[in-house]
Amino acid sequence: MKNRLLSFCLLLASSATWAAASPTPEFTAIYQIKTENQAVVAGAWARFAQSECRKNLPAAFRIMRESFNGDEDISHSVIWNFPDAQAMQTTFNKIRACREWADAQQVIDRAREPKSQLLLKTLAAGGDYTQDQAYFVWQLRISDEAAYLAEYRKLMADQEESGQVTGAWGLWRVLGGATDEVTHIAYAGAASLPALLSASEPSAAFTKFQSKVSKLRKIHRMNINRVLADL
Repeated sequence: MKNRLLSFCLLLASSATWAAASPTPEFTAIYQIKTENQAVVAGAWARFAQSECRKNLPAAFRIMRESFNGDEDISHSVIWNFPDAQAMQTTFNKIRACREWADAQQVIDRAREPKSQLLLKTLAAGGDYTQDQAYFVWQLRISDEAAYLAEYRKLMADQEESGQVTGAWGLWRVLGGATDEVTHIAYAGAASLPALLSASEPSAAFTKFQSKVSKLRKIHRMNINRVLADL
């Protein structure tokens, strides 16, 4: 279904109203697309980002370039981050009456093919994602969320202490758009692609974690994506 609020889509993260004080959002909307004209879509977003309408929205935006995503027919993701549910509702209400967004939407609609829409809730997170430029992203099917979450938190505490993870990390529950294959999404970031790849070798803690959660989750897909723009 075509969504008038978000048409270009992962993981625009600078908000004039809340990002500096609260870099970890409670809710995230991800809209994924296919486009062969990145410059047109990114340009439309950049123009919208300079408008008073955008500056008054309690949301943070990030455009991601899907760099290595296997056979997924997706080229970009746009992430809208919200500090809470009220901020999400306020953003949606305001943008419907925003001429600048309508103008941007017209340009974006001609340059992209929508692929998926997801609404996510943060279950656990660490670090400041606004400082990262590259990410590992795991699409997961988890059968026991509470048990998995407990092991995941232990893992990330160990990974941070050992320096294996230097960027932001998190686990999302898929609220809207979940499928039989994907119920949760995890991510780990770094300041650059080389920094991300330098930490790609599994640690002892990660190997132990995999053993403990082997019956709790199935990995549907593991991607690498990079930040195109924060707006």
